[in-house]
Amino acid sequence: MPASHLVSLGLALILVGFAITFIALLLLSLFRERTGKAERRGGAVILIGPVPIVIGSDPEAAKTVIVLAIILLAAAAILFLALSVV
Repeated sequence: MPASHLVSLGLALILVGFAITFIALLLLSLFRERTGKAERRGGAVILIGPVPIVIGSDPEAAKTVIVLAIILLAAAAILFLALSVV
């Protein structure tokens, strides 16, 4: 695959990511206005080498972020292995 295709693909993926984030935030704000709920939960996983640092506003948010991080790491490993074979 030529480098120009990879650059185009990378830029397209970045733009799609921004669009999905914008749409998700818009839908989330509209949903909260209708229901009147203002519950905020959040979390983050910081990977420093093999050591994960988990931050969450409550245990349920932390568990959700951990599961999403595991899925993301598995997808990255599969993509890495698939591209290294080709």
